[in-house]
Parts: sequence; structure tokens; C-alpha cells
Amino acid sequence: MNSDLRQGILSAIYSTWLHNNLAIGLVIGIGLTAALLIFKPKRKYVFFLLGFILLLLQFEYQKHFGKSLENQTIIAVIAQGENPGARSLIRQVFSKAIPFLLWLFGWGLVFLGIVF
Repeated sequence: MNSDLRQGILSAIYSTWLHNNLAIGLVIGIGLTAALLIFKPKRKYVFFLLGFILLLLQFEYQKHFGKSLENQTIIAVIAQGENPGARSLIRQVFSKAIPFLLWLFGWGLVFLGIVF
């Protein structure tokens, strides 16, 4: 393998890691807790699994599909007529409330897994 190809592969791996390191960690956590649930089922592993899933959903929501879902909802709701209050409320819910609640419930379930 020549050095340019090796450098390109390492650069691709590094940029993928930088872009998705949290998601990669959460997927590893989901895999480990799923394996633990299969081999040694306990309530705390269910809490960990659900918490990691919610945290991964929050990460992907903010990074990839939150804005498009927000715009789609605004178009559907505002189709009846322009309403700046409704637009503002929808933007606040989709950009602030949903990511925060996913984060809160995700870490809350992980905490419950630690406590119980």
C-alpha cells in the first residue's frame, strides 16, 4: 500500500471519528448493555440501554434530522395562514425542548441504572 493511500485512509478514519465520536461511544454502550441483557438480565441494564438509546437519538436529532423535521412541521402548521407566534413556539419546541428532554431522560435513565 503506497503512502498516499495509507494517509488518505487514516485521514478518513480520523475525520469520521471527529465527526461521530459521541455516537460511536453510545453505539458501543448500546452493544455492551444489549449483550449484558442477553447473558445476565437485570433491571439496571435495561435503564442503561434505554438511556444510551435516548442519548444517541438526541445526538442524531440535533446533528441530522431536527432542522428538517422542524421546517416540515412549520410548513404543515402554517399552511393555514401565517402566524408568527405558532412559528416561534414550534421553533422553540423543536430546537430547544425536544433535544433537552431527550438529554435529560437519557442521562436520567443512565443515572437510574447506576443507582439501581
